[in-house]
Amino acid sequence: MRGIRRWVWVVALAVVLALLGGYGWYRLSDTGKRWRYEDRLQSYCGGVLPYEETVALTGLPSDPATGLPHDVAEGTPKQGWDFCWIKSMDIVITTARIPTGSADDLRFYLPRLRAEALPTPMGGGWRGVTDGVNTTVVLPCTNRAHAIAATAQLTEEEPDKSVSRRVAELTAATAVNAADRWGCESKPGARLEVVDPASGSSTPQEADGTCAGVPWTRNKRIDTITETPADRLAPLATCLLDEADTDDGYRLEASFGPFAQRERNDSLHSDLTEKSAGGGGEAGEFFWASAACPGDGPRALFQISPQSGTSGDPSFARAALVAFAKRAAERHDCNSLQLPAAP
Repeated sequence: MRGIRRWVWVVALAVVLALLGGYGWYRLSDTGKRWRYEDRLQSYCGGVLPYEETVALTGLPSDPATGLPHDVAEGTPKQGWDFCWIKSMDIVITTARIPTGSADDLRFYLPRLRAEALPTPMGGGWRGVTDGVNTTVVLPCTNRAHAIAATAQLTEEEPDKSVSRRVAELTAATAVNAADRWGCESKPGARLEVVDPASGSSTPQEADGTCAGVPWTRNKRIDTITETPADRLAPLATCLLDEADTDDGYRLEASFGPFAQRERNDSLHSDLTEKSAGGGGEAGEFFWASAACPGDGPRALFQISPQSGTSGDPSFARAALVAFAKRAAERHDCNSLQLPAAP
């Protein structure tokens, strides 16, 4: 009997030592760290955050809570959106499934880019833009009237370029995972070709990107422009026209897919949701146009607005928008371009 008891204790001790060893391995080994991190990611933002790209930003700490200290989330797959926060890197990740034609306020699901730099195309076949601090990727669904959008926002105003690239890679991979999660068949891009965000100015005569083709000779006061490369997939395209030594000038913007929806739903001009083109008159120098773009869902929206109260030249504003809209629509293979009437 004593022999049996002795063996019971020996077996029990062996089991305890094995459990302690296994626990120690799970807590301290690289494989154990990876398993714990992967487990946490599975419940974080509905499991759409990619392992490799997230680790590239947070590292692989012994305690996953160090790398992902907050599992802040709202929304459900039925609602079609989620909100996540990676506190240790001060990054806000937003993923959304946006129905075509939704009348919802999309500012929460598709946050605005707020950095001083203009939204610059990500390249590589991605429908994405980055301003160095904020990055957005859009994946239109080919099997249903939805689009997947993923946005990453850094709280650091001037991040290292290598961080900006890793954030862009995280955003793209998150969008792909979200599309898979929500049953969205899409066409992601290849390797990212993120360039430095456009922020420098040049003369109108040097325009070769989003500002190219604007009829400068009709407004001699415009002496400076800020533009981004013209890209056929970028969901946003912006061109700034500035007058010397004043706050006057114009902002031209082309919006595609859910960005166009957001602009219409968020605009103070209610006519944007009711008319394909318009402006002038009581709207002053604000004009808009629209076009149907294959694969983008909602009609693309092209807008011009004075950067101050007014620049006093509605005729030039319309002419600038017409030139800008025609080039942007052609670049995106759009059709049925509707332009505003002359003031």
